[in-house]
Amino acid sequence: MMLCRVFSCLFLLGLSSASEEDVLVITSSGPIRGKRLMTDSGAVTAFLGIPYAEPPVGELRFQKPRPHQPWNHTLSATSFGNTCHQGGIELPGYRAEQNSESTLSEDCLFLNVWVPHPRPSVPAPAFVWIHGGGFLNGSGSVDRSFLAATENIIVASMNYRLGALGFLSLPPEAPGNAGLWDQHLALSWLRENMAAFGGDPTRLTLGGQSAGAASVGFHLLSPASQALFDQATLQSGAAISPWAWVRPEEAMNRGRTLGRFLGCAEGDDRAVVRCLRKKDPGEMMKDLPILSHKTLLGFPFVPTTDGEFLPDAPSKLLEAGQFLDKPILTGFTRDESTIFLAGNAPGFSLYNDSLINYEQLLEGLRLMVPEAPEVIIKAAATIYSQEEQGEERYRNALIKASGDYFFLCPVAVVATRMAEAQSLAFAYSFTHQPSFVTVSDWVGVPHCAELPFLFGDPLSTSGYTEAEGTLSQRVMKYCRIVNGFAYVLQNIPCYLIKARKSKLAKS
Repeated sequence: MMLCRVFSCLFLLGLSSASEEDVLVITSSGPIRGKRLMTDSGAVTAFLGIPYAEPPVGELRFQKPRPHQPWNHTLSATSFGNTCHQGGIELPGYRAEQNSESTLSEDCLFLNVWVPHPRPSVPAPAFVWIHGGGFLNGSGSVDRSFLAATENIIVASMNYRLGALGFLSLPPEAPGNAGLWDQHLALSWLRENMAAFGGDPTRLTLGGQSAGAASVGFHLLSPASQALFDQATLQSGAAISPWAWVRPEEAMNRGRTLGRFLGCAEGDDRAVVRCLRKKDPGEMMKDLPILSHKTLLGFPFVPTTDGEFLPDAPSKLLEAGQFLDKPILTGFTRDESTIFLAGNAPGFSLYNDSLINYEQLLEGLRLMVPEAPEVIIKAAATIYSQEEQGEERYRNALIKASGDYFFLCPVAVVATRMAEAQSLAFAYSFTHQPSFVTVSDWVGVPHCAELPFLFGDPLSTSGYTEAEGTLSQRVMKYCRIVNGFAYVLQNIPCYLIKARKSKLAKS
């Protein structure tokens, strides 16, 4: 027995010594040391909290990020970096991509990389994830090791600035879209250093959900991102989603409104920005009435046209065919809007059947599209209730109308335009109601419902059914999109355009 223990110790020591080299990686910024993690699906080497930009503080607040200065020492990359300052999203049942143990700070521009161990014998494809959260909250500091181990791919994530710190637009002092430029710089760093981690820099998929998906959509429309990724996944979001972008004039009005609430003198945008640079970052993330009107789904600071990252409005760029010709997979959940209705629509609650009357349906539609004339509001009520009366019918009408307006239609338009331009486009609809949705049945398959399945939660944590574990295995296979669409999606119909009719491939 003692002899067996000795041999076991010697074997483990030898294994540790032989694999030490893949814990230490030499990057363009300097050497970094990660740590080994064990998952239920195998071992992973994690490189956490890698700084990709200089801290965006002082005069760098609201500016494009500057690449982090190289280091000569070996950087310990064994724990997540700070999380960017957050705004609150008060939605019952909403699951943010957050790390509650991470410290909030402006010095938050870090990225993370998970590499299968042992490293694949050939360079591995990479999946780079952009978190959602309405450009207001969320974090890349969430463990993604299980996906890397299960699918034998490299997985990466990043933090980017949020709220006014990331998307204030009062040019020229605050040119806007700083958060998108953060993503761009992180993506550039990953592309440049992917080979050092054992990855294939020519097989890099950019993916995201909700605001993360809209971000991916902006990168597809931006000439600046042409060379940074090879294909894309967009889950429950698009650059043309009505909540994802605002006109430059509106973006500037919101910046001035923020300055007014925080006591900055009006009349000179440069002075307002200089004033805001002196404010505590937490002040700018407060829940202030920045929007000019109440809406079912809207966020105060989001991307806008800046003439550089986004040359024009997303809808115009898409219509003109000015997008990157890259394969995409896009889709939505069956009941995208329900958690937003529970927080904002009259008569809706997670804790009852949310049966509403006709007037409440009309009011919900007005909140959905505040600028729509009343004749359009009433026409939509008639169409979506299928000209029938009843509280359940009205509830379902608002669920369907808002889901179409905020999510399904933008996703479908993007897939259609890209397919018409002969780009390879696939689409899905996620229709499984997760067991963790324990509130009223009308909530159905809400926004974010697919995320636990994408990252393997039903296989690595408790509280899920055996069938959900099987479903998670199927969903994770979609991440093998990085190995090539033809291989991964060979049994899924392409998004077809025939006689201007489109077909969604359901899974």
